[in-house]
Amino acid sequence: MRKIIEDIASDELLTALESNMIAFWSPYGRAKGSTLQATPDVVWFYTGIPVPLFNGVLSARLEPSGVKATFNGLQAKIDEQGAPALWWIGPQSKPDNLGSLLEQGGLQPAGEVPGMAIDLALVEKEPETITNFTIQKVSSTEMQTLWARIVAVGTGFPGAAADALARLEATLSDPQYKAQHRYIGFLNGTPVATSALVVESGVAGMYAVATMPEARRKGIGRIMTVMPLLEARRNGYRVGVLQASAAGYPIYKKIGFKDVCR
Repeated sequence: MRKIIEDIASDELLTALESNMIAFWSPYGRAKGSTLQATPDVVWFYTGIPVPLFNGVLSARLEPSGVKATFNGLQAKIDEQGAPALWWIGPQSKPDNLGSLLEQGGLQPAGEVPGMAIDLALVEKEPETITNFTIQKVSSTEMQTLWARIVAVGTGFPGAAADALARLEATLSDPQYKAQHRYIGFLNGTPVATSALVVESGVAGMYAVATMPEARRKGIGRIMTVMPLLEARRNGYRVGVLQASAAGYPIYKKIGFKDVCR
């Protein structure tokens, strides 16, 4: 029986937010040619796609000696394949001085991202519509490839990274991936936007909200976020979560998301 996080004040929210994020990224680490290391203490993955988002440590609750071992394991993959990586430090990461230890090891701070949550009961019933805009759920390998290309271009990946992501995305088929929902938005029949919904660990997580440059500032990102959240609400979920980009943050605040961690 699934456990549902009841509201954003729950003591279990931050654990659920982290676990939901791990659920989104882990299928990429299970792909052929990728690496996924998952234990109760640490979760990291490496795809070789040449953008940091698709390689790195997702969760770490370690002793100082474990930090070095994880660092070395990930560095070995970087040395082998050359793609950069991120080490996410969340509110539950251990040890408490993890950031300082990583900087001592040569890593550089990449920035700070707000973790956000929303009470799904407060989400508008239907967002304002856009003429000739429709949303389709990804349901084939061809659509997986298309979804990945739109994500890559909409996020600003270089061409080689977009190609690599499209190739990898088309191969994903494990049960955790299939349990997720990916969406493509079409404007006048042209694919211009994406999002992904992960319903796991009692919350509804939003990921990969991206819009092609020529279709921005029309409210498409808002629709691509709200419609999946409404679907999650209809299925009994009560809290939505995400990690906000700088571009997406104002949109999420207007929808009703609140900062819960960094």
